[in-house]
Amino acid sequence: MTYIEFFDKIASENIGACLTYAPDRIIYIGDNSKIMKKHIANYEKVFRARGNNIEFMFRTVSKSNLDNAIELLSEIVEAYNDCVFDVTGGDEMLILALGVVYAKHPDKNIQIHKFNLKNNTLYDYDKDGKTIFKNAPSLTIEENVRIFGGEVAYGNINEQKTYKWNLSTDFINDINLIWNICKNNVRCWNMQIGVLEAAEIVGTVSEDGLTTVAYCPAIDYHLAQFKSKYQSVRNIIESLLKFGLIKEFNENNDNNVTITYKNEQVKKCLTKAGQALEMKVYTIAKALRENDGTPVYNDVVNGVVIDWDGEFHNEAVEALYDTENEIDVLLMHGVVPVFISCKNGVVSSDELYKLNTVAERFGGQYAKRVLVATALESMGESGKYIRQRAKDMNIKLVENVQELDDAEFAKKIKSLWNS
Repeated sequence: MTYIEFFDKIASENIGACLTYAPDRIIYIGDNSKIMKKHIANYEKVFRARGNNIEFMFRTVSKSNLDNAIELLSEIVEAYNDCVFDVTGGDEMLILALGVVYAKHPDKNIQIHKFNLKNNTLYDYDKDGKTIFKNAPSLTIEENVRIFGGEVAYGNINEQKTYKWNLSTDFINDINLIWNICKNNVRCWNMQIGVLEAAEIVGTVSEDGLTTVAYCPAIDYHLAQFKSKYQSVRNIIESLLKFGLIKEFNENNDNNVTITYKNEQVKKCLTKAGQALEMKVYTIAKALRENDGTPVYNDVVNGVVIDWDGEFHNEAVEALYDTENEIDVLLMHGVVPVFISCKNGVVSSDELYKLNTVAERFGGQYAKRVLVATALESMGESGKYIRQRAKDMNIKLVENVQELDDAEFAKKIKSLWNS
C-alpha cells in the first residue's frame, strides 16, 4: 500500500495516516526537498522503533505550477495501484491537482481521506465507503518530541534530566501525603522546602544520599542571596515527621541541622518547592480513565527535559551550544500534546513565554498549553497581568488547585486535552 502525503510544517499531520495503519511506502510531496528530507529522518526513527519497515520517499513540485503537480500525481497513480491520499495537511494547490487526477483516473482505486487529529475523526473524501485505517492515531511523548526534531533527555534521580519514577503504591501514597501537607499552607511550604533545598546545596550528604548535615548560618547566607531568611516552619516539619516522609530533623547546639529522608524519591519531592504540585498533577493524569477503562492520556511524563536538536553533548559543550527546556508535566491524548507548567508560588511572564515557545515548537497548532497555579490571587495586579497574558497566548489557567479535592482536581486535568 502506498500513502501520498502533501507535506505540511506540522509533523503530526504528515504521519497521522501511518499511525493508524502502516503502509509499504509513503511519498511526501512538497516544494522544499531539504526540509522534507530532514523531517523524514525524524519519522523514520519513530517507525523503525515501532518495528515498521516503511519506505519513505519524497518528490518536489512548485507551489505555483498546477500542471506539474497534476503530472507528478498522475505518474504516482499510474506507478502504484494502491494509492491512498491523505489530505490532512499540505498546500491547497496540491489538493486541486488531486481532484483533477482523481477525475482523470476513474479506473484506479484511489482513496482520499482526511483526519481530524484533535478528535480522531476520519473523513472519507472519495465517498466509496471504504477506509483502510484501523487504529486511532497516537504518539508517545518521546515520539511526539522526536517527530518535531528533538529528543527527551533522560538521567538518574540526581541529574537535571527526565527521571523515570518508580510509581509504587507506597510512593503514590507518599505523594498524596506530601500534597496534602503542602496545600494546607502553600506559602509556608515553599519557605520550608527552600530551607531543605538550601541545605542540600551548602551541606554534607551521607553516602546513601538520605542524610544531610548543614550549618545553619550557611543556609541563612545562601537564602539571603534570594532576599529570603532561614526559618524552620515547625508545623511543616512536624507533619513530614509524623507521616514518616523524613525520619529526622534535628537542630543541635553546634548550629547544625540534620535531615534524614525516607528514600531517594521522597527526598527529590521535598527539596524543590514546586515538586509537590507537579507530582500531584502527574499522578492524577496517570490514573485518569475513560468510561470504558482506557487511559485518558496514553502517555504521561513529568520533568520532561527536551533537547531541541536531538543531539546530546557532554556538559561542557551542552552549556555553550545546546538548547534544552524542561516541561513540568507533558501529556499525550492520541496525537494531542498537553504542555503543563506547575507553579506553586509567584508566576513570572517569562514562564508563559517559555511554555508557549516549547509547545509551539513541539506540537504546533495541536499543542495545548496549561498553567496550573496556586498563588495568582495573592499576586495582586501582577496576577491580573498574568491572567491577561495567558488569555492572549491561549494558555489555559487552572487556579487555586490547593482548594480542590482529588475528584475536582481530576475533573480539571481530564478535560485539558480538549480545552
